[in-house]
Order: sequence, then C-alpha cells, then structure tokens
Amino acid sequence: MDLYKLKIIIGIVLFTELIFCQKNNIYAELGGAGYTKTFNYERMLTSNIIARLGYGFEKEEGTNNYSDNEFIKFYPLGAAYLFGAGDNRFEIGGGMTLLDGTLEMNGEKVEENQSTLYIGSGYRYYLTDGLLFGVKGYYLTLGKFSAPWLGISLGWTF
Repeated sequence: MDLYKLKIIIGIVLFTELIFCQKNNIYAELGGAGYTKTFNYERMLTSNIIARLGYGFEKEEGTNNYSDNEFIKFYPLGAAYLFGAGDNRFEIGGGMTLLDGTLEMNGEKVEENQSTLYIGSGYRYYLTDGLLFGVKGYYLTLGKFSAPWLGISLGWTF
C-alpha cells in the first residue's frame, strides 16, 4: 500500500511539473521567418524546447485592390532550443515557412504554395512583468534563392 501511495505522489508531482513549467509566448516579429511581419504563438514544450506557429501577410507587388487574392500569406512553423536560465536566453532553431500567394524576389517570381526553410539563432529577454523582447538572425532558403535575414520581436509571456 505504501508503494502505491508513493507512485501516486510521484505521478502527481511529475504531472504538475509538466503542466506548470510550460509557458506560452505571443509576439509580433518584424522581418524574421515570415519575410516581413508575422504574429506568432510559441509553446514551451520543456524548459528548453519551444514550438512556433505564426501568421503574416503582405500586399503583392503591382496590385492596387485589397481583395483576399492580392495578399501573400506566410505561415512560419518551427522549433528552437533555448540556452541559459532566467531572463536572458539564447536560442538556436529552424523550421519552414509556408507561402500562400506569389512572391517576387529580385524581379523573379516564386510560384504559389512554396515553402522556405530557415535556421536561426538569437537572443531573447524576458522582463519580470511578462514582456518578451528578441533579436534573431536567420538564413532563409527558397529554391535557388537564399539570404541572411534579421528578425526583431516584441510580445508577451504568460
């Protein structure tokens, strides 16, 4: 009977640790994996591993109307590993950004429904009241195109 109680207590402690160590981040990023600007949600899967899902859009060049077909949409998906502890963290990660629309780069058009691959590393600072600030360098690849890129993010942790 005592072994059974011990297993229950250990199970409750581990489950509580798993639930309460997880945090959510929401933030806006200028530049970054979403090309120009994105709104992102991150979930801390462990104390060091995060998963990311984002949404961004940009008006296609050469269009004058604001219909849904005139925008290219970006959906960054990724994961990262955080180093350090406390308010100052460094991260390294990667993922892909799904594109919905036609993107023009250097005068050449990228066909619809493509995806870019990216790797990135950077710094994030968590303020004590929940504010999140980050700067990250990326390397984006899309077919024959590739380029270094920078992202600056500001958001909230809860």
